[in-house]
Amino acid sequence: MSTAHARRTAALLLAALAPLPLAACSGGGDASAGATATAPASASASAPAAATASAPAATAGTTATTTAPAATPTRTPTRTPTRTPTAAPTAAPTGAATTAPAAGGTGVPAGAGTAATVDLDGDGRGDTLWLADVDGRRLLGATTSGHGTTSVGFTAAAPRAATASAAVLASGAPVVLLDTGRSVQLYAYRQEDAALLPVPGEDGAQYSFSLGFTGYGTGLTCERAGDGLHLYGVNAVEEGGGWTVTRTEVLVDANRLHARNGATTTPVRGAEAQDPAVTGAHGTTCGDVPDGALAREPLA
Repeated sequence: MSTAHARRTAALLLAALAPLPLAACSGGGDASAGATATAPASASASAPAAATASAPAATAGTTATTTAPAATPTRTPTRTPTRTPTAAPTAAPTGAATTAPAAGGTGVPAGAGTAATVDLDGDGRGDTLWLADVDGRRLLGATTSGHGTTSVGFTAAAPRAATASAAVLASGAPVVLLDTGRSVQLYAYRQEDAALLPVPGEDGAQYSFSLGFTGYGTGLTCERAGDGLHLYGVNAVEEGGGWTVTRTEVLVDANRLHARNGATTTPVRGAEAQDPAVTGAHGTTCGDVPDGALAREPLA
């Protein structure tokens, strides 16, 4: 083979073999690029799938929460405290305890008829009993050295000024006797309430002593015994040319809540009208009361 022929043959071989490596490189490059592209695509396919799988799981959880929600805690409502309504105030009936207006710093209304009296509030000092007209209302009152002033309103049909006196009975009850002309009403000073109160009898009405205008009495009196003063309702009746006097003890309990009748006795029968038992049957005070201890209602 000649040299020219050999060169030509080699050239032809080189020309034939040259594209093969280039094709391999190109193919490798495309494969690499394709692998790279495929990997991302695979990753893309995988990631979205994972994301999609995860998202539904979250959605499922959300749906479960929505479908079966946990009980929302609620606050138990508390009762709004309400005040128990009180009865509407009503006007105090005659004889009900009321507070007298203070006047001049003493608690005794101006112009009242006053009297020094026994120790009503139990502090060992004497007190003041009074009668007054305040704004057209007749008042019986007491001003004590330790517990201030208290009063009660009263009415009476007798056209005369009232008088009042007080005494402390053997039971310990400080009583006040209000003479209105036809009867004497029984009151007591309750130290627990610092108030003058009408004392009811067994029938619930205020206990009173008739002064001869009914058939059940002509007055009252008091007698001192070893344990102290005892209060009596007295009735003097003229019969057969003489007078018979009966008396019934009036028992006022220590807490001054009520009075009841005790034993009835007949001190005298067929007595003269001037007999002390007969004249004493028309009394209106608890025994002999000094004039200075008798409160008198001011004349209009």
